[in-house]
Amino acid sequence: MHITQGSARIVQTARSGADTVHMVLEAPWLQQALPGQFIMLRIYAGTAPLLRRPISLCAVTPSGIELLIKIRGSGTERMAGWPVGHAVDIIGPLGNGFAPPPPGTPAVLVAGGIGIAPLICLARWLKDNRPDCSVRILFGARTAADCDALVPFIPASCALQIATEDGSRGTQGSVTDLLAYKPAVCPDALFYGCGPMPMLKSLARLACDTSHACFISLEAHMACGVGACLGCTVPAYTPQGPSQVRVCADGPVFEARRIFPAP
Repeated sequence: MHITQGSARIVQTARSGADTVHMVLEAPWLQQALPGQFIMLRIYAGTAPLLRRPISLCAVTPSGIELLIKIRGSGTERMAGWPVGHAVDIIGPLGNGFAPPPPGTPAVLVAGGIGIAPLICLARWLKDNRPDCSVRILFGARTAADCDALVPFIPASCALQIATEDGSRGTQGSVTDLLAYKPAVCPDALFYGCGPMPMLKSLARLACDTSHACFISLEAHMACGVGACLGCTVPAYTPQGPSQVRVCADGPVFEARRIFPAP
C-alpha cells in the first residue's frame, strides 16, 4: 500500500475520561488503510517536540480515520488541545495490518488499555466485511474509570467481557484470566491481541497451549516509522534462530510465536 505524507483536518475532537482523546480526521486519502496499521503525526512545526508520534487507527471510513489517543506527555497533551479545523501533518498508512480470519471463523480480540484502539478498528472491519465471523472482545483496564473512557467506542455487536485490576468493573484480574479461567473458545478461533508486553506474552502462551493461531500488535517508541532508524527493534525468533525485527516496518502485527516462542 502506498505511503503518503499529507494533511488531515480535524472534524471532531473530545476527551473521553481524564486522559484519552477521541479524534476524527478528514483524510480521504487514508480510506484504504487496514486494521492494525498506524500513522505518524507531526505535533509541531518547530523542534520541540521534534519527533512524530505513532498512533494506531481506531476506525477507517470513506472520509478519513478515527483515533484514540492516550495522553502520556507533552506531545500528546499538545495534540489533545488541537481544535476542530486544525490541519495535521500525517505520514501513512504505515506497517502491516492484521490478517483477517477466513469467512465464518470466530475471532477473539484481547486488549489491554489503549491497546483496544487497533482492535476496535479490526472489529469494525469484521462487522462490515466478515459478517459471518463472530467477534468476542476481552478488554482489560486498571480501573472502572479507565475502562469507561474506552468501552463506548467498542462496537455494540461484539460480545464483550471486561477485567479490571482492582475489580471495580467486570472480573478482577488480568484480561488474559478471562481466557485462562473461562476458555470456552471455538477450537478454530483466531486470537488477536494488543496491549502491554506481559499481557501479550501471557496471551501467546495461552494460544500455544490451546493450539490457537494468534496475532499480536506491538506498541513501541518510534522515530521514523518506516524502518530506517532501527530504533524500534525487538527480539524475534525464526526456525533459523533468534533475530531482530522492526516494529514499524516488519510489524506492528506479528504472529505471536515469532515474538514469544513456545517454551
